[in-house]
Amino acid sequence: MSNRFDNRSVSTFKKDIKFGTMLEKYFFETWMGNVNHVYKGLDFHIDSWENNGCGNDGEFIASGNTAGADYKVNDVPLEVKWVPTAGKLTLKRDDMQAYSREKAAILFIYNTGKANLRKPKDYDLERHIKLVESQSQHIRWGVMSANNVEFLHDDWYRHKEYRPIPYMGNKYGKIIESKDFNKYFVEREW
Repeated sequence: MSNRFDNRSVSTFKKDIKFGTMLEKYFFETWMGNVNHVYKGLDFHIDSWENNGCGNDGEFIASGNTAGADYKVNDVPLEVKWVPTAGKLTLKRDDMQAYSREKAAILFIYNTGKANLRKPKDYDLERHIKLVESQSQHIRWGVMSANNVEFLHDDWYRHKEYRPIPYMGNKYGKIIESKDFNKYFVEREW
């Protein structure tokens, strides 16, 4: 089985990618709609956005480069990362390399509460979004700047801080504990 699938069957991988992409699209569109209106006092304003690379429809891409940021916001590539469980986030080395090369920032949207917001076994996106919305008081977000992404990837690579991550098919990555999030980005309420 391909390492790309993180020890999942092709069928499961396709369903997971579709669900994850559509959930991240929901988060991105909600965030984007709120940046200019709800989140006051931010140091950025969204003037334009577009898909970056593929169409973000969650359809399986059999071959070719699938790495890189999801969107472009104000001409800056932006990756969207949903972190459904509290306590940590994980960044794959190869993804960080792609974001660094692309000079992309990362939008983290993450759960700080105890509710299980992992992908449901039935892949019911509409019901899952309602569950996430019911837990909005526990959702936070932050943007890791493109400069920080590039610096961190180079630093972690040079100091051999990337390690095999068992729950990601033993791909090399870096785990960041929630207590350290503020070292990497400003935490904001959803």
